[in-house]
Amino acid sequence: MSGRILVVEDDFANQRVASLFLKKLGYEVDIAENGSEALALALENHYCLIFMDCHMPVMDGFESARKIRATDGPSRNAPIIALTANVVCGIENDCRDAGMNDILNKPVQLKKMQQMLEHWLKQTL
Repeated sequence: MSGRILVVEDDFANQRVASLFLKKLGYEVDIAENGSEALALALENHYCLIFMDCHMPVMDGFESARKIRATDGPSRNAPIIALTANVVCGIENDCRDAGMNDILNKPVQLKKMQQMLEHWLKQTL
């Protein structure tokens, strides 16, 4: 597989792991450190998929996802996958309400990430 993926994550270690996994799987990767950066990148670039941390400074992932969906940008319809370590009941509803398509729990595992990519990208090809 190939394509360009946006990873939105404020933690450097999590950025590094996600980036290494995605590159190993054959994808180009851009990194945003918060939701505001993600919005700016999504308005300028076409991403086949966006991995979005839910809780970040400046603008959280929920608000960023809502704003990406509300634009006419090239990534408006890209699948947005929440990255979260928060297993609190109701997080699924919060993600769905923000326009996210699915959830990938942290710490991210290569096999789970690959399964998520295969699931969502086969639907968009």
